[in-house]
Amino acid sequence: RNPTGIGGNLSVPENWSPNRKTPNFKEYDKFNCTSREVFEMRFSPSGWPNRIFVRCSRIAYHLAHETYKPSFVSQLDLLDKWPPPRKYNVDDWLTWTQADQLINKNILDYCMHMKRQLKETITAATAEDFRKSTDPTDLLLWKLRSEEARAF
Repeated sequence: RNPTGIGGNLSVPENWSPNRKTPNFKEYDKFNCTSREVFEMRFSPSGWPNRIFVRCSRIAYHLAHETYKPSFVSQLDLLDKWPPPRKYNVDDWLTWTQADQLINKNILDYCMHMKRQLKETITAATAEDFRKSTDPTDLLLWKLRSEEARAF
């Protein structure tokens, strides 16, 4: 169910709707952004966000700020590119940079939230119990938690 790695924060933009009759839905449809799952932050094991998340987040930003252009359909490579290029070779480069800045902020906020949540949900005594346990389930859970801590 999670082929791209860790993650799971669902951040559906306000201008997205599952209603097929809305004008924005027709634009989202051109970029395969018609399900809520595309707005779920998922990361590869090396830490890169899923390309469809980046693409749909950029489209959402452009639609929300009325800078969307039908020509974006022919710019899928640029919409999917992460990390963003140092310099955009498009007329409205500032808007593209602002969209990237928002995506980056959302990713950072999510990672900081997860890191804080990991720290707050375990006590030193519980951690010690997991470390000393010989139960295979406990060992597996501790390994999973350690990987999550390292990821964030």
